[in-house]
Amino acid sequence: MADQDEHWVEVRDEPRHRRRFENEFVRVYDVLIPPGDTTLYHRHTEDTFYVAVNEATVRDRTWGEDEPRTGTAPAGSCLCRPHRARPLIHQVHNLGPGEMRLIGAEIKAAPAVTTAAPLSAAGHALTLERDRLRVYELALEPGQSTGDIVYGFSGLTVLLTVATWLVRHADGSERTVILAPGDVLWQPGPLGLSITNIGEEPCRAALGEWR
Repeated sequence: MADQDEHWVEVRDEPRHRRRFENEFVRVYDVLIPPGDTTLYHRHTEDTFYVAVNEATVRDRTWGEDEPRTGTAPAGSCLCRPHRARPLIHQVHNLGPGEMRLIGAEIKAAPAVTTAAPLSAAGHALTLERDRLRVYELALEPGQSTGDIVYGFSGLTVLLTVATWLVRHADGSERTVILAPGDVLWQPGPLGLSITNIGEEPCRAALGEWR
């Protein structure tokens, strides 16, 4: 059981949960835990979209419980935890040989524009659906394009691989974007675009749709 002399902090004050950016809909942080390191006990109170950038084996100890849990999260795995209804105070220890890296995105509010049906578009596969979030895997081979699509929602893209994209917008403008694993893009919708992988390697990303 947690020692009564120990204390916990809010997740925004936990030093290994580094703030990336925040707006009225989302707060994004980048979790970096070196091998053998341990976070402070910290509290989550917002529903959170998690994406594992690297494979990680961790020991997770919940405040006030005697026994910790140990598990491995594969790179690219995604989940959404309902911390608003079930707040969590816990501590995470990295048991693996490499750095643990995880992107956390708090779902602060639903945008005014959302969609009823899941997105159906080339390169996108629905992998998770919850009350406040849908998650898609975006995967493109070299030279492959999504074609013209509309994100009828606001969402967050988390890169899982290196990617070089040519992004064309509905207004005819285009830009080349070079991205690395763990990079994040907030896309306020609705948004018309196409994405083409102009790099030499397959690319993957996780796209969270705010509902």
